Amino acid sequence: MMFFAPPREHFFRPLTHDNRELCAAVLRALHERVYGANADYAEVSTRELVLEVIQHALADPMLRALVFEAGQTVRAEEERACASDLLRKLKEHGWLEDYRDPIDLRPTLKLSRAGKAFSETFANLDDSRAKTRQRNMRSARKALAAFIASRDADELLDAHEFASRVVQDLQDDIEYFRHLIQSLTREALEQKVAWNEFNDFIEKRFAREYAVRLVADSAERHRGQINEALEEVRSIDGEQRVLADAHLLQRAPWLEQQVQGRSPMLWLTDRIESMVEAACGLKLPMLRSEMNNYVRRFTSLLRQALSLDYGAQSPLGRTMAWLKEKPAPERGLLLDALTRRLATSEIRLPGGVLRWTVRDREAAAAEQALLLVDEASRLDALLRRAEAEAFAFSDHQVLHSLLPHLSSGPITLAALPVNTAEDAVRVLHAVGAARSTEGRRLMQARKMATQLRTPYFQADDYELCAAPSDDAVD
Repeated sequence: MMFFAPPREHFFRPLTHDNRELCAAVLRALHERVYGANADYAEVSTRELVLEVIQHALADPMLRALVFEAGQTVRAEEERACASDLLRKLKEHGWLEDYRDPIDLRPTLKLSRAGKAFSETFANLDDSRAKTRQRNMRSARKALAAFIASRDADELLDAHEFASRVVQDLQDDIEYFRHLIQSLTREALEQKVAWNEFNDFIEKRFAREYAVRLVADSAERHRGQINEALEEVRSIDGEQRVLADAHLLQRAPWLEQQVQGRSPMLWLTDRIESMVEAACGLKLPMLRSEMNNYVRRFTSLLRQALSLDYGAQSPLGRTMAWLKEKPAPERGLLLDALTRRLATSEIRLPGGVLRWTVRDREAAAAEQALLLVDEASRLDALLRRAEAEAFAFSDHQVLHSLLPHLSSGPITLAALPVNTAEDAVRVLHAVGAARSTEGRRLMQARKMATQLRTPYFQADDYELCAAPSDDAVD
């Protein structure tokens, strides 16, 4: 589809004029009036309503100064003419379009499809708007459970959409903190402290959004349940898989170009798993790092502002400005004078501010024992190393110890031998190893309805079977 085609041939022209801030404010207000949380859906968007929105925006002194000269007396007719001109431009370039109300056949106006999308972008850029809590991880988990129960293709597509939003939300948060760090740097260069942005982050953003995203909706919290649900989806085969693939291609034709001959259901499960893994392994650590950098940078600047008076009107500020302006000989004379003045100064800590622990400097440091390496010390080090590595198994070791048991067919965890502590730990790590990247190529794990009970632990039982070969899959 060609976007810049009539009537959108010059779609962004209203945003290139001198009063572009007024135009953006009007589009933001129109979106909030029609589609926002406080929208009155019983009220149609007539021409008079749109003119009212534009005139309300013109009441802002900053936006008014972009249209009329400062100090100019503006009559009501001139203000309405300006509003009518802006309305004409929005209609002419495809932001607004005529619409006839099907109930009373009155001519009305509405945001076009492209106008709604871009005006929503302007509305979302407003950080002062109240935003809802993010529930994308929980929604993805519930959508997968609904697909397993009902085999509804829309549920699996919704799970894919929710999982993609998780990564997008985390990336938006990372960019938000990077913006805050840049703002801190600009404020510090202007000898200010960004109090407003920090208070907005602590009082509004963190408590309402980030605390929920890092705790209740954390990707790490729901990662295991989502992986189990994905394994159940992958276990669907036969006619049920063929029927689900057909429904998916019918509901989402774009999948046909993405899957390239594979099962659309399996492709969606792999994409969901990769997005969850990216959120847990990459985006969440980056978000925590950027948040930590912002708080540490603000704390450092705040401590510096409280400990030093570096304002332009302070003695230190005036001295530094004088040194910057004067030529080199005069700077040298002033620095020599300051050196002589400061040479007789005595530096002390102010009382009542810091508590200093008095240490006896005359006390001799304890002598360290000589490092002795003999047969007993080597044996002790060897025993400590053996104890530390006794139950440290890699996924590769667990997989290759399980493969001999699968040679005769599928086997459950309850049927695996638990004669030694090493066997017990191997059973505990079997499912995690089977779902690893290497494990999915060698075997499959399916959750059973029964429980695994041993003298050492109790858990859900799983059935392990060898993965089909590529020839069998083809």
